Amino acid sequence: MTISRMIGIYIAIVCVLIGFTTLVAIMFISFFLKGESSYAADNVEKAVEAWIYDCQESGEINTALFPEGADIIMISADGKEIFAKVSPSKEKALRKFAKESSPENGRMLKGQDVYLRMDAADESAFIHYCVSAPYEYLFLFGLALAYLLEVLIPTVVLVKKIKSSLRKVFDYTESLKRQDLSVSAINTGIYELDQINIATEGMHKELVATMEEKWKKEQDSKAQMAQIAHDLKTPLTVIRGNADLLMEKDCDEESKESLEAIVRNSEKIALSVLDILEK
Repeated sequence: MTISRMIGIYIAIVCVLIGFTTLVAIMFISFFLKGESSYAADNVEKAVEAWIYDCQESGEINTALFPEGADIIMISADGKEIFAKVSPSKEKALRKFAKESSPENGRMLKGQDVYLRMDAADESAFIHYCVSAPYEYLFLFGLALAYLLEVLIPTVVLVKKIKSSLRKVFDYTESLKRQDLSVSAINTGIYELDQINIATEGMHKELVATMEEKWKKEQDSKAQMAQIAHDLKTPLTVIRGNADLLMEKDCDEESKESLEAIVRNSEKIALSVLDILEK
């Protein structure tokens, strides 16, 4: 498999994973966040607006029909609380709005939180609802995490595969560098690296042939030296023996010195021959 093909497969896998996750996210948004759920952001806003319209038409605030998913606090004209249906997380903000709002300034948008004031004859209603869906940020965080993992995991697998193949090539070349002729060719599974291995294997075979030829020449040279030493050893033994025999006979001083020189030098040559044979 070529590196370009590996990268192409990697990109295809990442795209398929991201596409699948996006499709699931769209389905989730369609069925849960923008569906018929009474807690969906759009539905809560529409229900609150419809309830306000009905109250204005009837001229009284009907808390029994107040929609789910929104918060309300009702206060009488003398400042007493009549009714409250508010979540603990939004109670403080809604009560603050109730104190600070006026009939002329009865609507406030704070981020994704909407605060409304509706006045009747002898009472006022302070309403809160959120234009974002419940757990929207958690959903977005999960979606972002899923995208990250879908890119990160295939990337880690690809990098590990390439590093493993490069390590095989490195170990193989290091073995050749140490002149370890016992190593065999490797297969990394990556076309470009395998082409390098094929070229290196050719160098490996040439190195083996060169080493074998060098070893053969060294063996031939040793054999020749051993043969020469052996050929010298025999005549030297004969020369030494004859010189010793001649020295045992009566001879003049000059002949004796010549014979001693022959014996002395033949011993030197014999030692040299023995040294060659030992090596």
